[in-house]
Formats: sequence, structure tokens, C-alpha cells
Amino acid sequence: MTDHSTTRAMPSPTFAAGIQLATGVRRGEGFAVAQVLAFHVPPSAAAETVDSIRDGMRAIAAGLRLGPPDADPPYIGRRIDMPRGTPYLDYGCPDYRLTLPVGPEWRAVAEGGGPIRLLFLFEPLSPVGANRSVIDAHVTSCFCSGAMAWGTTYL
Repeated sequence: MTDHSTTRAMPSPTFAAGIQLATGVRRGEGFAVAQVLAFHVPPSAAAETVDSIRDGMRAIAAGLRLGPPDADPPYIGRRIDMPRGTPYLDYGCPDYRLTLPVGPEWRAVAEGGGPIRLLFLFEPLSPVGANRSVIDAHVTSCFCSGAMAWGTTYL
């Protein structure tokens, strides 16, 4: 993978362990996009705050070179690899990667050369009781308020 160093300090693997990932495929007329949604759970450690979570997610987004939601998602270089069939996101930490929970449809789009869209939300969300409509509302809120960043990669 490429060196993605940035001037911001990359959050630790302990911080990254609080990141929740969801994947899916968005289909349009004649196209398919494999999607990766990343958000952090609410503060759980004594030293963790909503602000520290926002800062950590922004630091990762900056390291990935994700763009703001009011612009087209930029191409961010190769960020996902699938050694031995397990897809993971290289978010810039040399000691830790985020394993992606993918299904056969997502895998088919990505392995077929389709785009993979990363969406990083800066506002925490509890996965407990978060059904699809709750997550969709949270994504929409983050999109409208600018509290997210996105980009496109390929395998």
C-alpha cells in the first residue's frame, strides 16, 4: 500500500476499535458502487469525549484524503486490499487495519473493478438499536451539516 502520511496524528488502534463499519451496494441505472460507511460509537472510555471522537474521525478522513460532502467524492488512491480474500481498509496506521464486513454482492462489485465509496461520519452513533432508518437519518444529518467526508477508491 502507499504511504499516506499526514501532518495530523493518526488515532491509535484503541480509537479505531470503536469504529463501526457497514457495507452495501448502491445501484443506479447502469452502475453499481460498493459502499463503506464508517462511524464511531459514543464515548465509552473516561478520556473519550464527543469532541475527541470528532477529531479522531476527522484525522482519519484527512489521512485518507477524503473530501467534503458538498463536492464530488475525490479519488483517494488504493486504500482497500484483500489478502487471502479478507478485505481491509488501510487508514494510515502502520499497526492496524479495519476489516470490512462484506457480502457477495459488495465483493462482486469491488472485484469487478467497480468504485468503492468511503463515507466517514464525524458524529458518533450508537449501533445499539440503530436500524436502517436510524442509520439513514444519521447519514443524512451528517451530510447536510458537513459532519462527514467521502472519497472513492478501487481494489
